[in-house]
Amino acid sequence: MYLCKIMSYKERFNASEGRALSQIVATKILRDLTELRSKVQNSPTAPRRWVWELIQNAKDVHHEGGVKIQIEFGTANANPYVKFSHNGKPFTADNIRFLIEQISTKDRTKDEEGKRKSTGKFGTGFLSTHLLSEIVTIEAVAKEPDLDYRKFVLKLDRTGYEPNEITDAVQIAKRSVEDLDTRPPYLDYVEGEFNTVFNYPLQDEINIKVATEGAADVENCLPYALVFVPEIESVETLPDNRLYKSKGVVKKFTDTIQVVTVSISGQPSFHAVRLTKGYTDILMPIKKEGESIGIAEIASSVPRLFCDFPLIGTEKFPFPVIINNPHFNPTDPRDGVFLTNAQRPQIEENKAIVRDAVELYFELLEYASENGWKNLHLLAQLHSLPSTMDWVDGAWFKKDVLDPIRNQLLYTPIVYTADNELASILVEGNNNTWFPAASKKEIRELIWNSYHSWAPERLPQHSDIELWNNISWSECGRLTVTKLAQFVSFAQTLESLSWELGDTDGIKWLNDLYKLIALEEKEYDAIINKLAIFPNQNGDLRLKADLYKDAGNIGDEFKDILSLLGNDIRSVLTDERIEVEFSAERTMDETTVVKEINSEVNEKSNNREVAKSYMPAFKKLLLWFSDNTSLADKLFPVILKQKHLLYDDADIMANITKSNRLDQLMKKYDINDIDGLEDLLEKRKSGNGDLLPVTQEILASMGIQSATEWAEAIKDKNLQELFKHDSIPTTDMFLFVQSMITQAKASIIAFLDAHDDYDVSDYEETAPTILAGILKLGQPVTVVVRPAYNGEVIIYYGSEQDVLDFDDRAELWVDTGSEVKKITLGHILKTGQIRKFPI
Repeated sequence: MYLCKIMSYKERFNASEGRALSQIVATKILRDLTELRSKVQNSPTAPRRWVWELIQNAKDVHHEGGVKIQIEFGTANANPYVKFSHNGKPFTADNIRFLIEQISTKDRTKDEEGKRKSTGKFGTGFLSTHLLSEIVTIEAVAKEPDLDYRKFVLKLDRTGYEPNEITDAVQIAKRSVEDLDTRPPYLDYVEGEFNTVFNYPLQDEINIKVATEGAADVENCLPYALVFVPEIESVETLPDNRLYKSKGVVKKFTDTIQVVTVSISGQPSFHAVRLTKGYTDILMPIKKEGESIGIAEIASSVPRLFCDFPLIGTEKFPFPVIINNPHFNPTDPRDGVFLTNAQRPQIEENKAIVRDAVELYFELLEYASENGWKNLHLLAQLHSLPSTMDWVDGAWFKKDVLDPIRNQLLYTPIVYTADNELASILVEGNNNTWFPAASKKEIRELIWNSYHSWAPERLPQHSDIELWNNISWSECGRLTVTKLAQFVSFAQTLESLSWELGDTDGIKWLNDLYKLIALEEKEYDAIINKLAIFPNQNGDLRLKADLYKDAGNIGDEFKDILSLLGNDIRSVLTDERIEVEFSAERTMDETTVVKEINSEVNEKSNNREVAKSYMPAFKKLLLWFSDNTSLADKLFPVILKQKHLLYDDADIMANITKSNRLDQLMKKYDINDIDGLEDLLEKRKSGNGDLLPVTQEILASMGIQSATEWAEAIKDKNLQELFKHDSIPTTDMFLFVQSMITQAKASIIAFLDAHDDYDVSDYEETAPTILAGILKLGQPVTVVVRPAYNGEVIIYYGSEQDVLDFDDRAELWVDTGSEVKKITLGHILKTGQIRKFPI
């Protein structure tokens, strides 16, 4: 008969403690594995962590001079695998136990320089390597200071889905290394060889996907990590035989700004500018562009925050450069750092690191701008904080990071303009650079093309349109179609706009603008209805709603007549070159204008006092009647019946006098009719073919107002040599000349009256074109007036010549139609190119 031994309470407590610890270990491993398994399919970060956990662990056991790492993506007997090897220090007993039980040996103490000793080892992060394979075989060497080297092979099985399955697997792993003391010493151990190997068989598509993403991460992120972690001597990937190795600092711009390089397979393949303050680094890739340096883009798959190694998941942290600090306090899945609003030492430490990074960024920005580095827009890639980034306090980020950086960017020259200069976004708070902004790329292109004719120095380079469209924020000048149209309206006149556009045809430019406006449907109505961007026929920019389309059959004579009647029809008619659609109701033709002329003339001719102010219009209409007899009867029947109302009484008397003088002249020369006079003049024709026809403008420039005066003038041999003898002035021409001289005289008197130096209150006409009784600065002066609507003046009358020759206080004034001006001797010498003359 056997008696069972009864366990004491102490023995029972000890046994219970062992079971409890095993249960805790299994529960933790299973909990973390379950979370990783659930994320592996859809998480953008989980499949990428494994390679960095293995590299971090290797770095933490480096020998003096650094650790070498080899990562092999291979296939054995058609079975893919990943093999991770390093030449670091052997395992201790604690390392082995913690690896089996998945207990972190993370050492957050600091070395003599104040840097934390290790990044982390065999904790939750190492479990992520089981996404490669849930069964991992480790081939390694164990060594305690007072014990011999021992080789061991450890199999970690995490395939279980129940706590007891994990517990059994942990116990099996422990038992596999319990006999280390009885194994023979490993006498062939050589420090520096690849003595530690992790073998991961890839058993399904998920394992292969995880391996592929990890391999891509090595290619994208490893150069950055090698810059930050000098403890890693090299990393080799197989079978492509790519050897990554940091070459350290290769150039110094300043004490703070340095260029670092990482070679790949012996070639300097990765270059970056590095700035350091304490343990905080910022890093930005660069490349050589001709004789200058260009900023290079950070790949979207590269995290913006590093704790020596990339914190997978911080790729969208809105910062233009990489920030690294080994003292960052990361979140548990290492996908961010705590920057919340809680008052905790770890959080304040993280915020201080980011603020240091902002200062370093300012230094880099200033240096890069002053030295004309290319692609400076990459230093402006800073967006608002994503709402999903719950480990960052948005208010703090805006105040301490986003706003200070953007304010610095606004006033630092970082925009390469279309004329290849470097410009800032703002100057003294005003927009200095404009960035095309629209709903579609094609519209942004057209906006750029349109404004380029205007101000290329205020546009980004054509190749950067889309870059700045993605980067620019509210304080940046967004050049929309509406803003472009506003610029046009500010010009007020077509002349001013054309001056802004330089050599570009203003009308063609406007027609292109109208087509552009039509493309931006959301802005179309507001622009068309609220902005004055359509030129009328006077060249003024007006609202479309205030204008009519010219049907094209009105004629300049009618427009001139209406203008002289005080109804400037050109002010409401669009420039005929403008390509804009108008409805039939907004189109004006000859019929409408004829009605306006009939109405204006009937109203203004009935009152003789009122009529005097509109004689130039009446005379021009009479001339048109003379040239268009049959059409006049059709369009203006009522006015023709009262044609006498259009004549000025003084003009009528003058015409009678002139007619009598013409009759006397014809009798004197025995001429029976006008044809005879024409024949006489023909005989005097020089015949050289270069003679001028007699026009009403030439008559006006000579001051000749009647046929008698013309007949007397043509006796002058000098004039005979100028004019064709078959060109005979008509009575209507003299009427018009009289109106032109009257108009010029009135314009010049009005101009002098407004001039502070002149007093015309007592002027008198001593001849039709000579004014006396005018005071200039209190002294009498004689003024000769003359219309110069054809751009020239002919001094014929002897009285005018005598005044200008013998009166030392005589002045010649002309009205060109657009301005009133005094003609000086210097002007005559210069414009006539007179170098010598007789005395």
